[in-house]
Amino acid sequence: MKPKAITVLLKTAWALELIIAVLILLVTVLQMVLTGKDSVEYLLAGKFSLDEFFSSTMSIIVGLEFMKMLILHTPRAVTDVLLFAIARQLVVSHSTPADTLIGVSAVALIFVIKKFLHTKEDADVPVMRPPHPPSQQ
Repeated sequence: MKPKAITVLLKTAWALELIIAVLILLVTVLQMVLTGKDSVEYLLAGKFSLDEFFSSTMSIIVGLEFMKMLILHTPRAVTDVLLFAIARQLVVSHSTPADTLIGVSAVALIFVIKKFLHTKEDADVPVMRPPHPPSQQ
């Protein structure tokens, strides 16, 4: 493929990722408003469920982290999404002890990865611009 075509494809993919990130943000903000409204209504009616509240709020957090991952493109953002998704599953689901052990082990492994495999560059927020095509040699 020609370098010009690669550049156009990369910029298009980057723009589509940003559009998806904005959509995720909008839906997440809407979910936050609805969760707050529903929580107040359920609390006043005496039907409040902490499990449902945790499920909704953890889903909101996973959505925000996923949006950040689409924008940042860093290994740390990916591990954060995985960490919150696994933590949400552990908090929300009432699974078997074996499933809980596997989930806790996965969280521990993610912390090990964050501690020993991430570098300082992984934590840096990149400049927001479209990616450049690979250089031709």
